[in-house]
Amino acid sequence: MPPGYSPMGAVLAQKPPRPAVTVGAALLVAGGALTILGSFLNWFSIEGEHFTGFSGDGSDTKDGPVFVFLGVLALGFGVAQLMARRVLAVAILAVVFASFALLAAFADIGDVSDAMDFADAIGIEASTGPGLWIILVGAMLSLGGGIATLAKRRK
Repeated sequence: MPPGYSPMGAVLAQKPPRPAVTVGAALLVAGGALTILGSFLNWFSIEGEHFTGFSGDGSDTKDGPVFVFLGVLALGFGVAQLMARRVLAVAILAVVFASFALLAAFADIGDVSDAMDFADAIGIEASTGPGLWIILVGAMLSLGGGIATLAKRRK
């Protein structure tokens, strides 16, 4: 009996193979790479001293390693989706962790903005760098990649 037929001769519906999710996977890979890159770039400068996600004295909590971890996860999720085509669980995890990265980036941008306002108020030379903004773009790309993967349906 050919596949797709029941013993009574009725045709059974077969689901087509899952479509590849190359756009979502590519967005995840690009977003992860940008998130990692932004962790190492200048976040802000005060009095000529530059600070990254890894700067500060030993007592400070550093967010750079957190963003590197989230970026590596996004890269891994993107590669997994490229290799396995469509993986629903990976896409859901990608959206969750990209959301964490996005929220953390907004929080750090707010903190740096507050510090810049305070520095201006007391007359200290301070400026922001591109690092956090690149992390923000990377987190948005990762989130978009996860959502694009979830939105891809069988035809």
